[in-house]
Order: sequence, then structure tokens, then C-alpha cells
Amino acid sequence: MTSRPLLGTYAAGFCVLFTQIATFTYVTFHLADPPFGLSTAALGWLFAVYLAGAIAAPIAGRWIDARGHRSALVAAIVLGVTGSLFTLGHVLIAVIAGLALVCSGVFAAQAAANSYIGIAAARDRGLAVGLYATFYYIGGSIGGSVPALLWNTGGWPACVALVVFVQVLTAVLAWAFWRS
Repeated sequence: MTSRPLLGTYAAGFCVLFTQIATFTYVTFHLADPPFGLSTAALGWLFAVYLAGAIAAPIAGRWIDARGHRSALVAAIVLGVTGSLFTLGHVLIAVIAGLALVCSGVFAAQAAANSYIGIAAARDRGLAVGLYATFYYIGGSIGGSVPALLWNTGGWPACVALVVFVQVLTAVLAWAFWRS
């Protein structure tokens, strides 16, 4: 359960949920502050952008079938990075659009990484799926806490820089470790 493709898949899973949790945890602090000053109720409505991810996942499945897992993951990361950069704007609709792109990228990346396990694990697939889920949720846990260090020193732009770094790392790992 430690082949290069599987290790890359576990790392990608870690990065995928890290990105989602880090983005949606800390963007609420950003949007509660000026110039946005959103209320708690308005911040709750931001999570409606998860619907964009629900639309992206089946599209990602078709992309994977047509162009492969690595290509789909890289396209998902491009969406996510673009969305992350949109959230740096000072126009609320641009930030919301950015969050929808991040969500779409995360859901598509999750589809690519999760489905790649079937290719990477020639045997003991149940164990491979379990390890993937473990790394995925560890990534989410760390994504909820580590950005706090950056939030306290650099605010939202520092958190976005970390998220973009992790997103790019995801693509690099998949490209380096996954077979085409």
C-alpha cells in the first residue's frame, strides 16, 4: 500500500480537503471584516456555492474518462487556483464566484484522486481506500488549524497564498506520481 502512485494519491487527498477546509474556514473571517461586514446569516449562505461542486463532480468524471486522471486533476487545480485568486478582490460577487470555482476545483480534484485509487491499487483496494480517507481527513483537520498561524500575521492574503501553494502541490504530486 506504499507504491508511488498510491502515495501520490494519499497526498493529493490530504491536499484536496486541506484546500476546502482552509478556504471556507478563513474566508468567513475575511468576509465578516470590512469592507464586506457580512452577518452570520449571510456567511452561512456562502456555503450554497457547494452546489457548484456538485455540478463539477460528474463533469470531472467525464473529463477523467476522456482525458485521464492527471489531466482532470490539473484542470481542477487550475479552477481552484483561479477561484482562490478571485477571493482576493474587494467586490463580493467576485469573491462568491471565486468560492464557487474553488468548490468546483475541489470536487473535481476529489473525483480524480478518489477514482485513481482503483488504478493505483492492484490489490488490497479496501485498505487503499481507507488510507486515502485517513489522509483526506487529516488534511482537512490540518487545513482548519494551520492557516490560523498565517491569518494572525498576514490575514486573508496569507491564507490564500498557502491555499494556492497546496493546490499547486497537489497538481505537482499527481503529475509526478500518477501514471498517465
